[in-house]
Order: sequence, then structure tokens, then C-alpha cells
Amino acid sequence: MEKENMDEVTNLISRRGIIIPSFEIYGELAGFYDYGPIGFRIKNKIKQFWRDYFIKSLGNLEVETTIVGYEKVYQASGHIKTFTDPILKCTKCGSTYRADKLLEEIFEKEKKLDLAKSVGHMNITELQRLINEYTVVCPKCKGTFSDITPFNLMMKTDIGPTGGITGYLRPETAQGIFVDFPEIYKTYNFKLPIGIGQEGKVFRNEISPRQMLIRMREFSQMELEYFFNPKNLDKLVINNIEIDETLFDKKLNMLTREDQEKGAEASKISIADAIKNNIIPNKLFAYLLYKESIFLEKLGIDSQIIRYRQLEPDELPHYSKGNIDLEIIINGKYEEVAGNAYRTDFDLKSHSNLSGKEISVLDNNEKITPHVIEVSFGLDRLFWSIITNSIYKDEKRSWGITILSDIIQPYKYSVYPLQKDEKLIKKAIEIYNHLNGEGFEVLYNSSGSIGKRYAKSDEMGIGKSITIDYQTLEDETVTVRDIMDGIQERVKIDEITK
Repeated sequence: MEKENMDEVTNLISRRGIIIPSFEIYGELAGFYDYGPIGFRIKNKIKQFWRDYFIKSLGNLEVETTIVGYEKVYQASGHIKTFTDPILKCTKCGSTYRADKLLEEIFEKEKKLDLAKSVGHMNITELQRLINEYTVVCPKCKGTFSDITPFNLMMKTDIGPTGGITGYLRPETAQGIFVDFPEIYKTYNFKLPIGIGQEGKVFRNEISPRQMLIRMREFSQMELEYFFNPKNLDKLVINNIEIDETLFDKKLNMLTREDQEKGAEASKISIADAIKNNIIPNKLFAYLLYKESIFLEKLGIDSQIIRYRQLEPDELPHYSKGNIDLEIIINGKYEEVAGNAYRTDFDLKSHSNLSGKEISVLDNNEKITPHVIEVSFGLDRLFWSIITNSIYKDEKRSWGITILSDIIQPYKYSVYPLQKDEKLIKKAIEIYNHLNGEGFEVLYNSSGSIGKRYAKSDEMGIGKSITIDYQTLEDETVTVRDIMDGIQERVKIDEITK
């Protein structure tokens, strides 16, 4: 089987209502998408697996903080001052573009790949020079642009009936964790290191949303903030268990700063060597990268389309002492799906300074402000990376086949009576109720030809299809059809799940 191209992928997800443009009856509003019933189930299963893997199994905590944030929170975090993108506005039609992304697209089309790669590292002055030098005009109307200006991506809102208090829709879930950390630490009386996670909606007023779920204005994050004492990393203890450092023998596809300077491709590097060569800042960071790599494997993502890219110095966020982005190939191009950041004690100290409240803890009888390592997944991008790389065309079948890990299949089984015969329907519903009672997620459908129902099941990523026919009524057997090869096997009803 070969992977479908992106046109076929978008066609399938549209036909099956996996992803739906928001407000479509009024005309699409860029940067907003809804999840249909199948997409919603897959997304929720990814989310639940993240909880099981990063929260439950590691003994971490999870919170839910407000979506609307107080202005001072984002003053302390630096978002009000630094959370900006360079914006171009057409003087003729008023269209707006993100300057670096527009230049990147232009240079890629013109095969000026070195320039395309470099614009992401440029400041406004350098970008403006290129706009002028290459006489860049508006792609829509060929009008000229005004000068580039910084545009803050946060969505502002007024709080209260008179609008006297300024708030923002949160651009990340992390700050809620940081401002609640003192209370959580005091309440639970835990020992460092400890992680606090949060999943939820965030908002960024993107200048030019594009590529469906790649760049959105409303999306979901799954973030884990790991608090630790930077002096106590010689022996790494997670959830009261000392970590076996032979785990660090695992090799990751790593694109280092040196590789990027030379224009080289990513290569396999052991986690241990990456620590030794200061590519990975410390052992806790390394352990979380290891866990992240296993998480991706269990989700069924091919390691051949994954790389870990070490951010260059001019790319680092203001709070970071080291960032490594998880990137996955989507539509032929590496896209950031998760950010792994050593945030140091920046956030806790910033909130302490602005609020006037001391944020410190006792660790080994020493008063410290914990450091933080962040593992931040874009849930929608992770979903999109899985879906776009999981839809195949089988030579024997004339429709797309969505092959997903068992962990995130929307349904384990579909149950189909062969025809609209009351006896077959009654038996099919009986089997459906039995499987549901056993804890399996099951889809029942009696409409359409059996071939069309098989095709729909394959496109939705349902693992096995169970068909009830007239032989079922005679000998209590059914046909079980596997999505992988479409082959049907006759089995006893009580052996379906074995």
C-alpha cells in the first residue's frame, strides 16, 4: 500500500466529516476548524493516551486553569512585549501577510532554498530589506506593502461591564500552571521533581492561518511542566523510581545546530551522546525526550518521518536555556508538532517579582526557586500528522484506508447485518450490545450495500468489521474483516475478540 497524496487525504476527511471548516454556512473563517464525530473520537483518544502516559504513569498532576488570563500574567511572562510576528499590509486591498512566511513561500517557488531557510532567523530590518530588494507585492492584487510592523498574536478582551480590566485569551496553557504552582505545591506537599500537566484550548491571532490544522487561531495544547532542583540531577528519580540510564542508549533522529550550519541532514544520535555534547541540556530533559519518542511509537508514527531539531540561538524564546523541537513530516515538509524547552526559573521568578509574592520551595532543606522543563504538544498538529500519514491506497481496493494504532482507532469494531432483514438486524444488535457490554467501542450500521459500508469503515479507520448473514442464524458464526488486508475470516461469535 502507498500513502495517499494530500488532495486525496483532504477529500477523505471532508467526505467522512472528520474535520469540518467552522461556520461554513456563512463562509469559512480562516484558522478555525471543527472535529466531526470520527475526528473527535480520534482526537480524544490521543488526549487520553497522553494523560495515561505523561500524567498517570509518571505520577504527575493535572490541572485545569482559566482560558481568560489577567493582563499582569502576560506582562510577567513576556508575552505582551515579545509575542509578536512581523506583519505586512497591502496598501491597495488591505490584505495582511506574515512577512517571513510570505518570503519563504516566494523563495521556495523560485528555488532559492538558502534564502527560504534563512528568513525565519531574520529581524524586521532584514526582512524589510528583502521585501524592498525583491520588490515583493501583494499576491492577491499586486499592490505595494506598507512597512513591516510587529503584531502581537494574543487575543485581547475586556473584563467587567465597564471594560476596566484588560484580559487576554491564553496563548499557552503553561502560565496557569506557573501561577498556581505555589498553592499546588503547598497543598500536595510533594517532592521535586514533579510534573504538572494541562490540556486545553489556546488562542493565537495568526496573521495568515494556512494548511488546515498546521496554523490555526484556536487550537489545543497538551503541556507538561516538570519542576526540579537543578542541583539534584545526578541521580534522576521519577515517581520514586531511579531512572536506569541505559535508556539513554536509544538513538533519536537529531538535527543539531552544527548540522543546520553545514546544511546537513538529521542523523541518528544516542541520547547519551546528545547529553555529552551539550545538545540536550540535562538528564531530566533527556528522559522526557526518551518518553516522548516512545509515546510517538505507540501512536503508530513512523520514526522515519520524525526528527528532533535543536533550535539555533536566535530562535530561542526569551525564557529558554535550550529548546529541541519535535518535527514530523506533513505533506512533504517537516512541521513542529511539540516544543521541548528548558525554561529555567524564568516564569516563577517573573511572576514572583511582578506579584510581590515569594515563589520558592524547600528542597533538601534548601530554599530554591525550581527550574522547569516543558514538553508541549500541539494536539491538533499531532492529530494532523497522524491522519495525513495514515491514509493509504490499496491496489485491491478503490478507496482510502486509514490505518491507525489500536490505541486511537475511533472504533474497535463495526457491526453490519448483511441485509435489512429483521432476523439479521436483531442478531446484529444482539452482538453489538454484547461487544459494548464487554467494554469495546462499536459502530452499528445497517444502511447501504455491504461494500459501501466496508469502504466507509476502512476510511474511518475502524479495525475490524463484523458481518451477520444467514449462516450466522444457523451456526452462530460471523465474518470478521480486518482493515489491514480486507480478508474475511469466519469465526464463532464467542471468539470474535480472541
